[in-house]
Amino acid sequence: MRKSISIFFLIVMISLTLVGCSSEDTTKDRVISFADAGWDSIRFHNAVAGTIIEELYGYSWTEVTGSTPVTHQGLLSGEIDIHMEIWSANIASYEDDKANDRFKELSTNFDDNYQGIYVPRYVIEGDAEKGIEPMAPDLKYIWDLKDYPDVFPDDENPGMGRIYGGIPGWEVDQILYNKYLHYGLDENFIYFRPGSDSALASAITSAYEKGEPIAAYYWEPTWLLGMYDMILLEDKPFNPDTYLAGETEIPPVNVTIGVSNAFVEEGHEEVVSFLSNYQTSSALTSEALAYMQETGADYVETARWFLSEHTELLDEWLEPADAEKMKDYLSSDAALEIQTNWLHRFPVEIELDLTAIDNTVKGLSIKFDSFFTVITKGLGNLVNIINAVLDYIPWSIMILLVVIVTWRISGIRKGLLYGFLLFILGTLGLWNLMNETLSIIIASVIVSLILGFPIGIWLSTSDRLDRLVRPILDTMQTMPVFVYLIPAMMFFGLGKPPAVIATTVYAVVPMIRLTNHGIRQIDKEVVEAALAFGSTKMQSLIKVQIPQALPTIMEGVNQTLMMAMSMVVTTSMIGASGLGMEVLIAVNRVEIGRGLIYGSAVVVLAIILDRITQGMVKRSEVKNDGK
Repeated sequence: MRKSISIFFLIVMISLTLVGCSSEDTTKDRVISFADAGWDSIRFHNAVAGTIIEELYGYSWTEVTGSTPVTHQGLLSGEIDIHMEIWSANIASYEDDKANDRFKELSTNFDDNYQGIYVPRYVIEGDAEKGIEPMAPDLKYIWDLKDYPDVFPDDENPGMGRIYGGIPGWEVDQILYNKYLHYGLDENFIYFRPGSDSALASAITSAYEKGEPIAAYYWEPTWLLGMYDMILLEDKPFNPDTYLAGETEIPPVNVTIGVSNAFVEEGHEEVVSFLSNYQTSSALTSEALAYMQETGADYVETARWFLSEHTELLDEWLEPADAEKMKDYLSSDAALEIQTNWLHRFPVEIELDLTAIDNTVKGLSIKFDSFFTVITKGLGNLVNIINAVLDYIPWSIMILLVVIVTWRISGIRKGLLYGFLLFILGTLGLWNLMNETLSIIIASVIVSLILGFPIGIWLSTSDRLDRLVRPILDTMQTMPVFVYLIPAMMFFGLGKPPAVIATTVYAVVPMIRLTNHGIRQIDKEVVEAALAFGSTKMQSLIKVQIPQALPTIMEGVNQTLMMAMSMVVTTSMIGASGLGMEVLIAVNRVEIGRGLIYGSAVVVLAIILDRITQGMVKRSEVKNDGK
């Protein structure tokens, strides 16, 4: 009987699955991959093209995310089929790759874009409605910035101004840096690499909404320049022979559409023909991005709205019959339906107002700006002091100290080995970058100890409190590390201070847990004996519990240090300079040699710090056993 029931249910489930599958529209099996280089306009154009090829030609489509060099490399290798927005001037090998037929350029998406250093209009002209007086009334050309370092101050270098440069890995970053040197801006300005386009946009929007001055690189078309009144600083007229050296203005970029050779060879003629006719403009793209920003629509919804508003583009891109078919589709309810069957569709979907969360966080950052500024300056000063001390110590003395400390802890062989490895880093020209990285790590560990040690002790005093806080610690330890970068940069800007904040939040957990655990594992009879002999609870804690728990607490210090070390590359995405930034640049430019060298330097530094702290843990254990 049971066997018959089991077979019956199996037949029912198979039947339901077949019904669900048969209700779906049978399309071509080929899934077309679009490049997603990380910004809104390319995702929007992916959605426009994807919507058309899905409806007209029956293909499914997906996106492959990566930086500009990574997505271009994916196009060359055939892992990416279509790249809707290739900023050709930002890819050093573009012309050579095209000339050698490594991919197929089909058309120009748009070529009326501009890029360069922008400042808010109120910086030059003021804003009576916001009560902002002109801060740099004579600022017109890029070289005029030299007169206003006090208007655009750098938080990490008092007395210097800050220019937010290009994204590491983009060719324009090198052009801007050359321009920065060409006009002598390095005399009183810091060229600050933001690490990612999202970090750059966050810096601009934060400054604009607070009415603060900022000089930053940006480009068109973007929702940011569509919503905010920004002025592009003028430069000398474009000269094709000297603009790469930063001596003239950056020309509009020919933003092209390319497909991989493999995609063309497979014979997708209808898609290739459509994309060969695809052409828009910066104005059209900005219009769509502004709509998306203002309404909260996703990329596909925005694409459908855009195509409905500009049906004339369908006539330009498609054959007449296909254009009419798309118009009919867009005017029907089918364009709004979710293409899935009831078996795979969730019965209830709750829409979260993510915009309200974003606005709340932005509001808090503005309201408590003075408070966050104090913390930012304090952490910046701490990192600068540590960095100054490390730079003051001669390299020979530093290596000798490492050899002696490691010798005392782990033996002379390891001491000499680690000293030799540090010497190699110095000969490779990485000493100053290592000190920058080390200063961020040390500052983060200091803050983690200041916070984690007393919190761990506090939790050890109450089981109920420990149960309440444990889920919070679990969340902090399992949350993707990139999430910590968002509030850090929104509240504390970009650079080393927010890097310390994000690293502390990520690395403080083991310090809290192991301090708590170390004190809890002490024999209660030992504590009771100390109290019986007249010790107060504070005396018992300081003279009995903490010394007994020291090996476990030192293990917490080691784990905190290692977790801080693991955040070095990640925090470079919000502008933290040092070895991590060099690794990020290598990744964005797909430079294997550079990545290997700087990545190895991070590994060497991590090994040395780990072995020294592990040795201290073992010594504390031996000391306790001796007692």
